Amino acid sequence: SCVLCAQRKVRCDRRPTGCANCSKARVPCIYKAPPPPRRRKKGEQDLNAADRIVAYEEALRGLGVDPEEIVKQAVAKKRDPGASEMNCFLRPHEDEKQGNSHAPSEAGILVSEPGRSRYLENGIWTSLQNEFRDSKEILDESSDDEYAETLQDEMSPPILPVSSPSLLFGGQSPAIALRPWHPDPAQIFKLWQSYLDNVNPLVKLFHAPTVQQMISNAAGNLEDLPRNLEALMFGIYCVSAESLTDDQCLSILGHAKVTALQRFRSGAQFALANASLLRTSDLMVLQAFVLFILSLQHSDARVTWIWAGVAQRIGQRIGLHRDGAKLGVPPFEAEMRRRTWWQIMMLEGYSQKLAGTGSTSVILIGDVKIPLNVNDSALFLDMKEPPPEHKGPTDMMFFLMRCYVADFLKRSADAQSNFDGLWNKLTGASVPMSTKDKAIDELEAILEDKFLQYCDKSIPWHFMCFELGRSIVSMTRFMAHSTGYYSKALEQSEKNNLFGLALQVVSAQNLAYTMKEMQGFIWHISLQFQWKAFVFVLSELCSRTMGVEVDDAWKQVEMTLQFHPSFDKNLGRRALSLAVGNLTLKAWGIYVESRG
Repeated sequence: SCVLCAQRKVRCDRRPTGCANCSKARVPCIYKAPPPPRRRKKGEQDLNAADRIVAYEEALRGLGVDPEEIVKQAVAKKRDPGASEMNCFLRPHEDEKQGNSHAPSEAGILVSEPGRSRYLENGIWTSLQNEFRDSKEILDESSDDEYAETLQDEMSPPILPVSSPSLLFGGQSPAIALRPWHPDPAQIFKLWQSYLDNVNPLVKLFHAPTVQQMISNAAGNLEDLPRNLEALMFGIYCVSAESLTDDQCLSILGHAKVTALQRFRSGAQFALANASLLRTSDLMVLQAFVLFILSLQHSDARVTWIWAGVAQRIGQRIGLHRDGAKLGVPPFEAEMRRRTWWQIMMLEGYSQKLAGTGSTSVILIGDVKIPLNVNDSALFLDMKEPPPEHKGPTDMMFFLMRCYVADFLKRSADAQSNFDGLWNKLTGASVPMSTKDKAIDELEAILEDKFLQYCDKSIPWHFMCFELGRSIVSMTRFMAHSTGYYSKALEQSEKNNLFGLALQVVSAQNLAYTMKEMQGFIWHISLQFQWKAFVFVLSELCSRTMGVEVDDAWKQVEMTLQFHPSFDKNLGRRALSLAVGNLTLKAWGIYVESRG
């Protein structure tokens, strides 16, 4: 059966041109291969271990790691060493042209089977290559919501997976009426308030007062909306629902969070298709697409990385990579264009990390200025001149700190031929450590001068921004000093320094989870989880077994597992979570063994 007929539990006539049910509903007729059979969970055994060991192993199971399965594989490998070898090729990739600033700076690995392969270039993935038990863990990874089982009656609107080809292959003709996908007006305003509280302080994509007026006018006439506004509203629904807890979603929408997200994401895809996403020159449609991508943090990283690349290409076609002031664009529109382009750059950068790919040159494209440090109340549609910048905290503080980091790296690229400023170059051996440290000191001074010195840490929002600034500096220093950690021996003093920096990053993330005032921002903190620092801590714990720092590190690991009870769920069962789970189990085994 096609996707729609399978969801509605009705007979599908499987006509080549599209089945009768899909033709009647005026939706694309999509046939999807059935999901692979799910593994039956192993029954729990009496481990006869201390309570703490049991607690850790239960947490590891939440990572998707079965300790008993690892033991079985180890026994099988001893009996038949060739039987459990990965059916893949791990090929180091090094650039032949030394000094090529656009060449990959890290060794990559090619994981392949007959007829298919995947190239992993990002350092997070390559550092975990020994933790993959089988190539299928990398090649067969799938998303939780890809095959989510949702019971629907025949009149329910169809649900599309986030990897549906409908966006890539154009909109429908005629356009699909989307009224059944919209929440009711009261729910729309509650979702908008959730956006203002949980999303807008972090993602300054548009002028909130203007959009609020648009939504207020549209909520009473959902049957006749402009296509660009309808797409934006669904983007807001998606990311607002993503920012809510399960209980909040149930209270506001009357549905479980997973059900609400499926509905809104499907509506967003149809709305974007109706707005001709791939052909659009409309900034509002692109902003809707960016919000849709932001709501996919639990989905397959390979899909979100592709979507982020599409957003970048659309942005370039619209001309967002060129500063609007130089193109004669009115001040208000120029400011919105800047906000959108910087958000796309950040989105593309993070998604490529989780997808395992190398850095792209998007950060070096164009001449877009950093958005102004002003509150939305200082901006007006018909303004003739941009407002003067505010000195100190504004609504834009969190967003601008991230912009200044990206801009600093870009300026470093323009100023020095041996330092292109890209994140991957911070871990490259071609740049002297003194140059890296000097650059990071300059970055720290910029953040301190523009933002951190004005933060009142008794105010939760200021405290979060302050911790973000400190974490940025710690993570940047960690990346710069971890050069060669996995390929050559470092001095113990340097390892100790790296261990301390990584712990600072992990501790800062855990701290946010313990603060009641930060709960509305947890969705974004989870999205920005610093995998590289966490993996480094686990790698070091494989050799560090004694000391106060080790005990503190295990407390932070325990907190991380507590705050992320199911990495396999949060990451769409991606191979990365399995590899990290294997590494955690290995480090814990060494720690327990050292205690006798």
